[in-house]
Amino acid sequence: MKLLIASLILCVLTGCATSEVSFKNAKQVPDDRLFIKNNVAGDSTITIIRDSGFLGSGCNINFFINEELAATLDVSEKATFHVNEGEMFLGLQPSGNGLCISGSIRQLETSIKKGQHKIYRVALEQSGSMAILPSGIYKD
Repeated sequence: MKLLIASLILCVLTGCATSEVSFKNAKQVPDDRLFIKNNVAGDSTITIIRDSGFLGSGCNINFFINEELAATLDVSEKATFHVNEGEMFLGLQPSGNGLCISGSIRQLETSIKKGQHKIYRVALEQSGSMAILPSGIYKD
């Protein structure tokens, strides 16, 4: 009986974790939630992909580039931005009403080289805290 209860608890907890979504399988953020339009003069590219999963699925996530609101992401969505090479800050903040409101922005300092296409993911931990994680460099 104890083994059955432990297995059930493990299944419930695992179901709450977010899971990485591939570049190919992520849906594009709709235009009405894309606030920085692509700068075709940018010499590098950043894509942000929000994980799938139940945890945090009731809230959208605001994504910032250098403290400017770039997009609002729902579960399993991605947004791609052309940026200039160099250092920058990427930030996250829950968006919405009620439990989704948060005053603080979680940031990651990063840099990108000319011609690179870096991919980052938005992950939510069991505690509900957000993280921006490097997910690789895109290659055609």
